Amino acid sequence: MTTVTETAKRIGEGLDLSELQEADLATICADPLLADRFARQLAELASEVVAGRRWSIEDLRDIFDAAVRGKRAQSVRILEGRYFRKRVREQCALADRYGDPFAVVVISLRPEPSEGVYQSVLDAVVERLRRTDMVFLYRRRFALVLPRMRPDSLAPLVERVRTLIDVGVGADCVEQIESLVYPQGPGFETQSVLDWAEDQLRTTP
Repeated sequence: MTTVTETAKRIGEGLDLSELQEADLATICADPLLADRFARQLAELASEVVAGRRWSIEDLRDIFDAAVRGKRAQSVRILEGRYFRKRVREQCALADRYGDPFAVVVISLRPEPSEGVYQSVLDAVVERLRRTDMVFLYRRRFALVLPRMRPDSLAPLVERVRTLIDVGVGADCVEQIESLVYPQGPGFETQSVLDWAEDQLRTTP
């Protein structure tokens, strides 16, 4: 562990670049001074890439944030909850016309999840989904619409998502995960799917 005296000395004298060359990601992220030095080195390199522009650490943060959001947006559609009913109706119409089933999954988090849990659960969910899948965001819930998903494929997917959440966030953050596949029998139609989903989305306040 770095002592206060050692830290003060490093601030005054600057960090040895060899520390960066020998460090792994965990080491850099665990040491604010190393992280700062690494970020400044990246900013200097960026200034070489774009001549005449001097980049700050904040500039790099904005660029990396945009890159991560763009990558995720290209793989899975993340939408506001208000679009959910429309998308479900579209999938029901496609299923009725072409016979392709689809699934709806609702993941509910426990009340007042700790800071960062919501985003961590979202990241775990997105990691297992396909480009055609959709995630709808609510205050403590995620509604997934999974086109061309059959019952025998849905159960393993839900289990993998739960495992990722348990490992990455903790087993106690998820209140429940409910799912259905449409069509699933006579008398089951679009309104039945919407009614079921809305019941899941308002299970708890």
